[in-house]
Amino acid sequence: MRFFLTSKLCRATLSIAIVLAGLAVTAPTVQAQGMFSPAREVNGRVITNYDVEQRITFLEILNSGAADMREEALRRLTEEAVQRDAARRLNLRIDPDELADGMSEFAARAELSVDEFVSALAEEGVDRESFESFVEAGLLWRKVVRRQFPGLVDVTESDIARARDTVAILGSQRVLMSEIFLPTDPQFADPVAQIVDMINQVSTIDEFSQIAREYSIAGSRDQGGRLDWLPLSNLPGQLREPIGAARPGQIVGPIDVGGAIAFFQVRDLESRRDIPAERVKVSYKRLLLPGGRSEDNLARVAQMQAEVRRCPELGPYARGLPEEALSETEALLQDIPQAHAVELGRINRNQITANTTEGDNLVVLMLCTRELDSENRPSARQMENVVFDRRVDAMANLRVQELIADADIRDY
Repeated sequence: MRFFLTSKLCRATLSIAIVLAGLAVTAPTVQAQGMFSPAREVNGRVITNYDVEQRITFLEILNSGAADMREEALRRLTEEAVQRDAARRLNLRIDPDELADGMSEFAARAELSVDEFVSALAEEGVDRESFESFVEAGLLWRKVVRRQFPGLVDVTESDIARARDTVAILGSQRVLMSEIFLPTDPQFADPVAQIVDMINQVSTIDEFSQIAREYSIAGSRDQGGRLDWLPLSNLPGQLREPIGAARPGQIVGPIDVGGAIAFFQVRDLESRRDIPAERVKVSYKRLLLPGGRSEDNLARVAQMQAEVRRCPELGPYARGLPEEALSETEALLQDIPQAHAVELGRINRNQITANTTEGDNLVVLMLCTRELDSENRPSARQMENVVFDRRVDAMANLRVQELIADADIRDY
């Protein structure tokens, strides 16, 4: 079970380490039982040897990698003690509902329910009370930081949406690539065949970019088809696998993406953890513009890309069109049409792309969300806490060190 928890939790960023920094059972409980002697005293608050052993086990489960686990456990327990003191001086408390939500938030990082997480900890010798104390200390410290740094706590809905993005949750392999999109319209068949022959003879990145600049119908043609870094997990499996296995300079394609054929040249790859496509859920809007790649439609798309910042803002561009011209889809990445998956994989949330056609319609796609599908999906409040923790990390750490410097610490 330890390996299971470790593999799960190592994938999480654990950015709330500064606020969930302790694993101590409160001193009165342990002393009343007369079970263990003190290891350290911080401002009169006792940290027992039992507390230290519990924290060592917990750190091992989290695979902390510390060279001296006992020293690391004492350090974190000391931080918790001064954090609790700071909360006490401000008369801050944690109610049962807040504690339950905090435990759920932490367990969700291992994609487990609270009961599942507590059971897994118990198998390794960490009791529920230790976990509750750990979470409570973190929640108290959040309240302290919110009180003392009010200007840093304004977390918006947009901040939360970005935090839910698959890239923010787990990270992934990144790819730096260039693209060429060519039309499949029958009247362009002969010149497209000649361009494909040219692409097949490309031997350098500059040659590929020159062809993209001259012949590609994608909006990236002005940059020679060059795209910024993209997470490999953004791409559908049919495209992610060959691109992930490609060497810099290698060309992947042709790929039929519906109304166009695409070629991609890998310029660089950066290896990180990847996210299975069957776990990624996307929501996006599709707008069909009659007239295909007409100058009017291309100008309209350029206007959308310049003005539309959120998915609801796409609606006005469907005025005067049939009701079915604008649609919204939410599904797993692997379950949407490949042409849409390829297009959406090239862009980030709230961006627009329009490189393919359906019949006589230009297909405009806008990505609304791309998240990890999970039964234990964190709530908006939990995600707000995660964003908050990341935002105040450095400043809060500095404050903790100041509190420790001022503390009365006695080792036994």
